Amino acid sequence: MSSPQAVELFFRISCPWSYLAFVRLNEAALRTGASVVYRPVLEDGLQTTALQTADGTARANYAAKDLRDWARFAGVTVKLPNTKPKAVFAQRAIVAAIDAGRGKAFIDALFAALFKTGGDIDDSAVVLAIAADCELTATDFEKRADSPTTTDAIATNTRELLARGGFTAPTMFVNSDMYVGNDRVPLVESALMRAADRPFIAPGEHDRL
Repeated sequence: MSSPQAVELFFRISCPWSYLAFVRLNEAALRTGASVVYRPVLEDGLQTTALQTADGTARANYAAKDLRDWARFAGVTVKLPNTKPKAVFAQRAIVAAIDAGRGKAFIDALFAALFKTGGDIDDSAVVLAIAADCELTATDFEKRADSPTTTDAIATNTRELLARGGFTAPTMFVNSDMYVGNDRVPLVESALMRAADRPFIAPGEHDRL
């Protein structure tokens, strides 16, 4: 069997689609024996598309329904906050948590706080409390999160995503293959299965079992 593959996840902690991709991608990683590399990015550094057309309301209504459908499919709760957080300190704290070897647990806890319980992740005290629950020492952790190196790391992630042809989050890479959006996770899992020389049973192919 081939050596384990890594899949990169470029994401924004304030993005509900990033949350869904995070949950589903980690499940796919368990099934395929792959590892996930977390790459937080800057929202302002990515191209965004506003709903400014005449049918913007219809598009927005469908987008809300689509999110509910995918959340149900992924088995997670997504309660959108009244105001989208900037999450500046939270994003920096993610980098510090990754460096401390607690990235997955901390990202999971931040996503849950924002989209399940309505936590204010713009409040550094809330973020630090979540960090403490994830066994990250508050005082030392706050210093590392506030370090210029965390800001530089996020900016580097963003520049790299753009340089590799990306334009939004969530975006995933298996080697040089790019997959954009939560709904591409099954394609990512298929790529990981091929790399691990494991069979992938796609919808409609279960008679192969």
